[in-house]
Amino acid sequence: MSATVLAGASQVVAVELWEPSIPVVAIIATTFIVNLRYVLMGAALRPWFSRLPPMQAYGSVFFTADENWALTMGHLRSGGHQGAYLLGSGLAIWVFWVAATWVGAVGGGAIGEPSSYGLDFILVAVFIVIAVGLWEGRSSLLPWAVAGAVAVLCAQFLPGRWYILLGGVAGCLVEVARFDE
Repeated sequence: MSATVLAGASQVVAVELWEPSIPVVAIIATTFIVNLRYVLMGAALRPWFSRLPPMQAYGSVFFTADENWALTMGHLRSGGHQGAYLLGSGLAIWVFWVAATWVGAVGGGAIGEPSSYGLDFILVAVFIVIAVGLWEGRSSLLPWAVAGAVAVLCAQFLPGRWYILLGGVAGCLVEVARFDE
């Protein structure tokens, strides 16, 4: 799965839902919803993709992850135009992802409960670093605040991981409305 699905959240969701009688529809629907954020990420990359031949653009899409998307957005904002940036960083992530999965499968049992070492915070720390790198100053405050508020409210009142998608969509809508004025 790690070699064909470069989406950690999808893998976590699939493992959490995995039972002796596999709820295939629930797994597919939930991972689809969690990964709708890639539509937003792809839309943000559209100006860059439009300058690439289709094979390069579509080839890069498979290797898009949250981390290299954030790095690529920073690179593009700073004036970079290398077409291989997203693909190259994505390939590096993919190789490490597959290797780390193998190491985890072989030796993960020796660690025991990851939270006892604070390893459950790693994903949160990664997203904090990504967020700091994407911060554009005060102009980012309103969409970020709306996204955060909607995500927190949805996490309180809706089951599953709807808060991820709904918070992201709310923040995007605020940003789009600001640019339409």
